Amino acid sequence: MIQCPGCGGALRFDIPTQLMLCDHCGGTYDPASTATMNKDANGRKMFDTYVFTCPSCGGELLTTDQTDAVGFCPFCGGASMLYDRIHRQWEPEYIIPFQITKEQCKELYVKEAKRSVFTSRKYRDPQLIESFRGIYMPYWVYQALQVGEFSLEGEKKGAFTVSSYRVTGNIDVQLDGYGHDASKEFDDRISEHIAPFDPHGHKPFAPGYLSGFYADVGDVNAHQYDKKAIDAMSEDTARLLSQQNAVVRPDGGLRKIRIFPQKAQIPTSVTSAQRTLYPVWFMSYRNKDKITYAAVNGQTGKVSADLPVSPWKILLTVLIVGAAIAASLFFLPSVKANWTLAASALLLVIGSIILHVAFNRVVNEETGLNKTEEAVRFKKRDIWRRILVIVSAVIAFVTAFIDPAYNIISYAGCLLMAAQLFWIMLSHIRFQAEIAKRRPPQFNKKGAAYDEE
Repeated sequence: MIQCPGCGGALRFDIPTQLMLCDHCGGTYDPASTATMNKDANGRKMFDTYVFTCPSCGGELLTTDQTDAVGFCPFCGGASMLYDRIHRQWEPEYIIPFQITKEQCKELYVKEAKRSVFTSRKYRDPQLIESFRGIYMPYWVYQALQVGEFSLEGEKKGAFTVSSYRVTGNIDVQLDGYGHDASKEFDDRISEHIAPFDPHGHKPFAPGYLSGFYADVGDVNAHQYDKKAIDAMSEDTARLLSQQNAVVRPDGGLRKIRIFPQKAQIPTSVTSAQRTLYPVWFMSYRNKDKITYAAVNGQTGKVSADLPVSPWKILLTVLIVGAAIAASLFFLPSVKANWTLAASALLLVIGSIILHVAFNRVVNEETGLNKTEEAVRFKKRDIWRRILVIVSAVIAFVTAFIDPAYNIISYAGCLLMAAQLFWIMLSHIRFQAEIAKRRPPQFNKKGAAYDEE
């Protein structure tokens, strides 16, 4: 606990004022005044923290106040975290203080959850939303030099030809600000979804910024992400250079070309990495052996939430929409039976395309998922399903334009195509259910679960 110099009460960091606030006497103080000067044998600045450890997964949280009550583990959803010990922690160089309050965080999450109309209402339960915790996540922020000759590849498309170009030049710049999370408990996909943080908002670290919040323990070596940092910086520089997308022709004119940043060769070398804490509002929801995460960028308010869809909501929606469309087509006197058949064929094609796109989105969310036994089997069957959709739609359209088309044929075709779309939808739901059963929670070396429902 950081004490108020005026009355001895507990100070906490107040987000709206960005100052240390005493709830007892109302005094405010600059967080920088809580900076420590303790150093270890290597000359690194240290500060004392209290460590809370989850008995289920081994995840650890740091806090400056021993009286903080960590009601549950935000990493695995465990029932509680237990006070462990006082620990002397190596101070990070910088910290980005929270700019988004908890109330703003909850509003942003609810807004995001409402967009997912097929998500169960339990993910908008007020008691669940109240479990958001402000956690400073450790990041490595890289500095790099780009010195030497660069090479960019591009092309110019003419009316009948495509010409390739290589643009070269010299570069001498210093880069700073690319960050990567340094915690194994913090899923890389979540950290990428809530990025970027604005490095210009960082401040020299002081323990006061942690008052009222928690901090995760960084456990990733700085050089583990050197290649990712180099690739990201090189691509960003190439993208910046490609904005000047013109080369000089031999006759002195300009030739507009398209540059490919992914194929650029930029001489980049990491010179150093600084430990920085970034603000994240974090929530986990445990359902049996599955864990769902939600995170909100504490600086920008960007939301990343795993909101599993409810198959029953999808089925109910399809049945309601299908019944409404069928009723309007069957009972409106101005709609002929053959046009009903054509409309059904069009809905079948559109529905199958939407479901196919949804499948691709599911398998692309996680590396290697498209190579699983379930995904391979589904893709093989999906080819035949799409062929059947195309054949059915062609026959339906041809039949619809035969005048007169027998009503019994048209209505029977409508029912068959509705059943076909229903069957395709059930296949997609079954695939997602198989994947969910196949993937138990994955654990890192500390035992913390990070997989989603």
